[in-house]
Amino acid sequence: MPQESKHQTTKILSDPDSLVREFVKPGMYLHLATTMSRPNALIYSLSRVFEGTNPEFTISVAGIHSSAHCLALSGIVKKMITGFAGDNYPKPSPNSLYKDLMRGKPFELELWSLLTLVQRLMAGAMKLPGFVSNSLVGSDLITDKLGKTAFLYHKPTEGNPYGEAASPHLVSESRGTKEKDMVVLLPLCPEITLVHGVVADEDGNIVLSQPGGEGAWGALAATKGVIATVEKIVPRGTVPPELVHIPSTKVLAIAPARFGAHPQSLRVQGFPEIPAFEGVESYLDDYEFQMEANKAAGIPAKAEKWYKENVILSGGHEEYLDLIGETRLRRLKMTPPEHSLSSPENPKTVNDSEQMIILAARAIIEKVKTKGYKTILAGIGAAHMAAWTAAKLLEKEGIHIKIVAELGFYGMKPFAGDVFLFSQLHTQHCSMLSDIVSILGTIVPDDCLGVIGAAEVDWFGNINSVLDGKGNFLVGSGGANDIVSVADTIVVAKANRFRFVRKVKHITSPGDRVIEAVCQFGRFQRPSFSDHPFELSSWLAPASDDEMESEEAVLRYTLWLPPDEDLPISQEPEINSDELTVLRELDPERIYTEQFMVYTRLP
Repeated sequence: MPQESKHQTTKILSDPDSLVREFVKPGMYLHLATTMSRPNALIYSLSRVFEGTNPEFTISVAGIHSSAHCLALSGIVKKMITGFAGDNYPKPSPNSLYKDLMRGKPFELELWSLLTLVQRLMAGAMKLPGFVSNSLVGSDLITDKLGKTAFLYHKPTEGNPYGEAASPHLVSESRGTKEKDMVVLLPLCPEITLVHGVVADEDGNIVLSQPGGEGAWGALAATKGVIATVEKIVPRGTVPPELVHIPSTKVLAIAPARFGAHPQSLRVQGFPEIPAFEGVESYLDDYEFQMEANKAAGIPAKAEKWYKENVILSGGHEEYLDLIGETRLRRLKMTPPEHSLSSPENPKTVNDSEQMIILAARAIIEKVKTKGYKTILAGIGAAHMAAWTAAKLLEKEGIHIKIVAELGFYGMKPFAGDVFLFSQLHTQHCSMLSDIVSILGTIVPDDCLGVIGAAEVDWFGNINSVLDGKGNFLVGSGGANDIVSVADTIVVAKANRFRFVRKVKHITSPGDRVIEAVCQFGRFQRPSFSDHPFELSSWLAPASDDEMESEEAVLRYTLWLPPDEDLPISQEPEINSDELTVLRELDPERIYTEQFMVYTRLP
């Protein structure tokens, strides 16, 4: 009697809801692939199909924001494994929907950094027992995982080539040290991974949008397989093999979903002559929709209304697109004009926010010239505006530094007028489109200068972006811990006594390699790998109070040590027209350059 074939044939279903109904079962562990085109149509379907049934899903995803807030609103998630929860447009900021996240509401939380989450998926995909990482050591992110999903070992040394288990570290009081310890992460193996691709052929071979984000690792780690939506299903044999990211053997089923990543973007550029991509067009992020979702999610009455109007739709994805409207969808396919200023800006009109970003840009320029960094990692927020400004000013001097961003942008030249760090418009002039593993895992450890923001930074450089003073959740690490763990780093943050603190409430990123903190009135510096606190090294009176003295500023707006009388503080030159013009050209809507803090003098 012939044996039954184990060959799996990829099913083709009609819509996202059908995929979820057929393959997803209560209690499953699901992964949501974080590419530039998140599977939002499937996320809505998941909420819609299981709403009110208490399926107690465990879900992993690199970040929760905008439309993914529906996962919290639906009540379908028991546990979330992630690196970020909050809003990322127009600015990275907490969302009150998650303020009790560290208390287990609206779901249990397992918090990682961006790279370590992907490294765990890599271990799962390669059937490895674990993955050695440079991240987490020395941070509070590791303490709840020790002896469970993360294990500290002493680094191998001469005479002890295998190292030894750091048994004293298997307690919550210890975080390990960079000098002595390394961390081994256990694999992540979701049952089913949800994906949105550009196209798939009839066999289920899938092409993903670029830059790659987590790439195919989440898909390859799935034990049962992948369910995917795509913009278009094409005949077998029409997709060039070098463009396939997920092979059909990992794919359970596919379904068409036009604009299946909305309100995120999708990139198709580079394939105009390949028949498989005919009729499939790039589309941009729907910023208006994202801001509506972010605003609604944090207010219970508005959240319920938004959820019902955008998620609980009897007509599924097609009804969702009808609600968005063809005019709005068509507009997302159009490239706006790049912004330019017709005349130089008057430096006397600079405000505190602009002064902070320009002072940070000067710090970056100085470091690039003196230290010879190969790349600059631009972290989202005022930090990436400073990195972009520095790169443009360096370019005027004939110095071409490569700006990189964690989701896979390399050699980024920002599209003037679009301040979102991960906009597809910035891909137009990149020299390479890569992924999280390549950027955070290989580029950043190799002579890169990190530039990031912080909710709190203490005088030894430790950074907090997880907890506020009341125990409320902020946003998480994202890629910050991965950057600070391996690269010299500049922190860019508006100084106040709640942000520039003596001791952070949560060490999200240890301060060993944080060498500078820049605020609206100057630059604080400290040597890397030292026990020395930050010292004010250069000074420029805040634009909002040009009569303020340096000691008064430090005492009023930080909890740090006042300037040492024996240490010289250099006077920063006044902000000039070139600097201000470059910055304002990048941010014409004043999203990062608005004046959002009023200063008063000491009584």
